[in-house]
Amino acid sequence: MEPTSTIRVAQPGRPQAGPARKVSGASWALADQCIVSGSNFVTIYLFARCLQPSVFGELVLGYTALLLLTGLQGALVTQPHNVLAAALAPRAYRRFTGAMAVAQLALCVALSAALGAASVAMRALALPAAAGVLSGLAAAAAPWFGQEFVRRVLYTRGESRSVALNDLLTYGLQLAGTLTLLVRWPEHATPQAGLLVLGISSAAGVALGLWQLRGHAQLRGIGWRSCVGVWREAWGFGKWLTAQNALSWLGSQGHVWLVGILLGPGPVGLYRAATHFAHLLNPLRQAAFSYLPSRGSVAYEAGGAPALARWVRRTAIVLLAALLPPGLLLIAFSGDVLRLAYGAQYSGPRMALILAAATAAQCITFWKFPFDIGLLALRATKQIFLVNLVPVPLLLVVGTALVYYLGIVGAPLSALAISAALLVATRAAYRQMLAAGAARAAPIEA
Repeated sequence: MEPTSTIRVAQPGRPQAGPARKVSGASWALADQCIVSGSNFVTIYLFARCLQPSVFGELVLGYTALLLLTGLQGALVTQPHNVLAAALAPRAYRRFTGAMAVAQLALCVALSAALGAASVAMRALALPAAAGVLSGLAAAAAPWFGQEFVRRVLYTRGESRSVALNDLLTYGLQLAGTLTLLVRWPEHATPQAGLLVLGISSAAGVALGLWQLRGHAQLRGIGWRSCVGVWREAWGFGKWLTAQNALSWLGSQGHVWLVGILLGPGPVGLYRAATHFAHLLNPLRQAAFSYLPSRGSVAYEAGGAPALARWVRRTAIVLLAALLPPGLLLIAFSGDVLRLAYGAQYSGPRMALILAAATAAQCITFWKFPFDIGLLALRATKQIFLVNLVPVPLLLVVGTALVYYLGIVGAPLSALAISAALLVATRAAYRQMLAAGAARAAPIEA
C-alpha cells in the first residue's frame, strides 16, 4: 500500500464541498444527533422512572462501562479513520477503510469474549448482579461497536444524511424495545435486559450499514501487508488516544463509579437521574463530535496552521453561541425541570444543585472541544494524552473528598472543577502546538 502521506492532499475526481453542501451536511449531522441523543435521553429517562434506584444504578454502571469501551474503540479505530482517511484519494480510502473494518471485527470478537469470560468468573464468585450486567455487555458489545463503526466511517466522508437514516432505524428500535420491555414485561426489566435492547437494536443498524458502506471499503486484494501498514499508521495515531480516552472517561464518567464505590448502586441511580437532564445539550455536542474532527483535519491539510487557527476560532465562536442559551436556561430552572420530570421522586434543592452543577460542567467541556479538534488535526495525540492526565489526581483527591463529605452533591462539583482545569490545559496545549506547527511551516513558505 502506498504511504498515505503521499496521497492525502489531493482527491482526484472528488469536488470540493461548497457552502451549501457544508450547511446541508452540518444540518443532517445535527438532525442525526437529535435522533441519537433524543432516543438515548428518553430511554434512560424511562428506565429512571420505572426502575428502583438500585436496579437503575446497576444499569447505569453497565452503560458507563459500555461508554468506556466505545471510547477505546474510537481511539483505536474510528478516530484514526476520521482523521487519517478524511483527505485520502478514493482508491487509497477504500483500502484504508477495508483494513480498518478487519481491525474492527477482531476488536468486537475479542471484547465480547473477554466480557463473557468475566461474566462466568463473577457467577463462579457468587456475584449474580455483576455477572448479569457483564453477560448483557457481552451480548451488546459487538453490535453496538459495529453500528458505531458504520456511522463514524460515513462521517469521514461527510455522509451525514446516511448516518441519520441508519440511526433513525437503530435508535428508533432501541426506544421501541425499551417501551416494550417496561410496559409489557416490567418484571423482566433487569440491567441485563436493558443492555440486550441496546444490542438488538444496534444489530439492525449494522445490517443496514453493510449496504451503506458497499462503496467505502475494499477487502479483495488488499493483502495482510497492506492491512498491517494501515494498522501501524492507525496505532501510531491512536496509541496516545487510547490512554487519553480512558482518562477522559475517568473524568466524565468516573464520578458514577466513585459514587458507586463509596455510596452504593442506589445513590448511583439518584445521581444519574438528577444529572440526566444535563444531557439535553447532547444533540449539539455529539453533532459537533461526529461532524467536525474530519473537517478540522481537512482545513489543516489545505492551509496549514494558519487555516486551522482560523477554523478553530470560528468554530469556537459558533459553538459557544449555540450552547449558552439552553445551558443557562437549564441551570436557572434546574429544580423546575426535575419536578416536572419526576414529581417528588428526584426533586428537592439538593437534586437541583446536582443538575445545575452538572450542566455547567457539560458547557465547559463542550467549550473546549474546538481545541481538542485542533490538537487532533495537528496529530498531537501525545499532548492530548498528557492534558487528560489532569482529571486523575483531581478525581482521586478532590472528587473522593467531596463525595465522602458531601455525598452525591460532591460528584458534580468535582466534575465542574475537572472540566475547568481541562479547558485551561487543553487551550494551552493547542496554542503551544499551533505555534510549533507554524514555526515548522515558515521556512517552507519562505
